[in-house]
Amino acid sequence: MATLDSSIVNIALPTLTKDFGVDIYQVKWVVVVYLLVITCLLLPFGRLSDQYGRKRVFQLGFLIFTIGSGLCGLSSSLGALVAARIVQGLGVSMLMANGPAIITAAFPFRERGAALGTLAMVVSTGLLSGPSVGGFLISHFSWPSIFWINIPIGIAGIGLAHRFLSKDRIPVQKPPFDWIGAFLQIIFLLCFIVVFDPPNISISGNLPLPAPRWIMAALTVIFGAAFLKVEADAKAPIFDLSLLKNTTFWSANLAGLLMFVGFSAVFVLMPFFLEEMMKFAPQQAGLYMTAIPATIFVVAPISGRLSDRIGSRWLAFAGALIGVLGLFLMSGILGEGLSDSSSGIAIILGLASMGLATGLFQSPNNNAIMCSVPSEKLGVASALLATVRNLGLVTGTGLATSLFTWRREVTGDFISAMQLTYFIAGILMTGAIVFSLWRRGGGHHPHPEDAADPTASGAAR
Repeated sequence: MATLDSSIVNIALPTLTKDFGVDIYQVKWVVVVYLLVITCLLLPFGRLSDQYGRKRVFQLGFLIFTIGSGLCGLSSSLGALVAARIVQGLGVSMLMANGPAIITAAFPFRERGAALGTLAMVVSTGLLSGPSVGGFLISHFSWPSIFWINIPIGIAGIGLAHRFLSKDRIPVQKPPFDWIGAFLQIIFLLCFIVVFDPPNISISGNLPLPAPRWIMAALTVIFGAAFLKVEADAKAPIFDLSLLKNTTFWSANLAGLLMFVGFSAVFVLMPFFLEEMMKFAPQQAGLYMTAIPATIFVVAPISGRLSDRIGSRWLAFAGALIGVLGLFLMSGILGEGLSDSSSGIAIILGLASMGLATGLFQSPNNNAIMCSVPSEKLGVASALLATVRNLGLVTGTGLATSLFTWRREVTGDFISAMQLTYFIAGILMTGAIVFSLWRRGGGHHPHPEDAADPTASGAAR
């Protein structure tokens, strides 16, 4: 639901611009607010889930998201739609904070990689089907239908979660929730995101007034330090700093961050290359872009199952290596690189290489992270996993667009700007290779359902 809603709304932005009589700077709030709410609330809801039950928070997330979808469909102005998207983001953050945790708790160790691989496959299905489903609904039923479709799915999700999710082991004594830490974390993440992707949006229609990056960088350091200090002293922190003592946990998260930073460069620039340089129609460009999620759809379940048998380290390493090679090939550092004379096959192979890299990397890496923490901290680990993914995408998008814009202004050449951006993205992604090999074996924390599982040892190798 979350990934489908993200991709399905993107295809509706031009229609929303016309129907509401606004420009792109205003209508982008429909997407921006949704992502900001999700990113900032993942960790707080992860902690609440550990304290009050993942099933309870997960079901509540379905309910709030369904209500938000209905409000979106009823919106008669841009402001109302943005407010309804905040409600949607609130619900989705509850869902995303708990998905990997629920799966980790539900499956024995030897089956977790396959289960998390299936989750990655479902995520790619949402990304893959969003543009086509959205285009069909908008063409035949107008834009509110892209939100109405969530309502029956949400109702079914609430019922299925109630019927099939196991009852959580909720601690008898619950320490007070870390409200100060939650507030500082939200401010810290907002400042961090603005450093790499300054907002250039004005709801009022006036000229945007972006905050200077150096001020936002200073605020990021200040609020980040305050957040760490508060978390170190809190009885029940929303981010347990003891997790950073776990080499597998922090190295796999860093690898994931750098992987998504590099991946986002392709995701944000390739549509412009296809439409501006290759002169493809939007529908044709969208078809080419499906090479990424289609490859993830095939590879992620396989890599997840393999990680159950051989561990995560070398699979994640291989995925990151393929990603780096793919970016270097598209940048021209290896081979000719992408240009306006590239064949369709070359473009598809370049995009498929990124799908192969992500599909091969993500499921084993997620498996390593979730198996490296004790069961009472699965909610926080799951939330941090999603937070890191979102931060990587947002940060990478900001870096890629800034670097591309600067280079294109200097040279006046689209191709050289894109190739330089892909090269820098490949350099950053080499960090994912390093941190994929950094993790150690023996990082598995046994969960209650592992008691009878003789294979549950050395999980995060």
